[in-house]
Amino acid sequence: MLTYPELVVCEECDAMHAWRPLRPGDVARCTRCGAVLGRSHRLAIDGQLALAVAALVVFVIGNVSPIVTLELRGLRSVLSLHEALIETWNTGQHAVALIAAATAFAFPLAVIATRLWVLVPLALRRRPPGIVPALVMLHWVTRWSMVEVFMLGVLIAIVRSAGLAELVLGPGLFGYAALVVLLAANQLTSEHRLWQRAGELAA
Repeated sequence: MLTYPELVVCEECDAMHAWRPLRPGDVARCTRCGAVLGRSHRLAIDGQLALAVAALVVFVIGNVSPIVTLELRGLRSVLSLHEALIETWNTGQHAVALIAAATAFAFPLAVIATRLWVLVPLALRRRPPGIVPALVMLHWVTRWSMVEVFMLGVLIAIVRSAGLAELVLGPGLFGYAALVVLLAANQLTSEHRLWQRAGELAA
């Protein structure tokens, strides 16, 4: 598979453009359809790597720590993400459990792991192994990583349950809140810049 880091292809209309560096605050748009081709980002590769590592840390916190503690009539229930998914599955809501597992666990983990796979070698000034399929996969899984949708669902459930039981928010919930911010910051970085750096290292 041939790659051309000096070119940018519009995802909306397939128009091809010559790559050029962007100054802070610049937004590159397609001359044919006006779609956004890329945004400038002040973070270098090392900064992007730091974001990815931080995202991994809060992702682990969000998964191993309780999301919420429920107390109702003397009964206390501490729920982490995997326990909530199991309970949802056991109640017969299989589709909801699978969607929650995909959006809150599988796809965010894939985004973080793929970014680390690419960024660690680039930070060491080495070409990542399998750079082409890795960046293609990163582009695809980023579209399906919807932690913010999961968080919205959790917040709605908490609000609806507030009048029925005593709720104590756990560190897992705050971990996922931080993950939403870090993944959003990661997505603002241009994937084409990663292609460009990999092309420079291969030259």
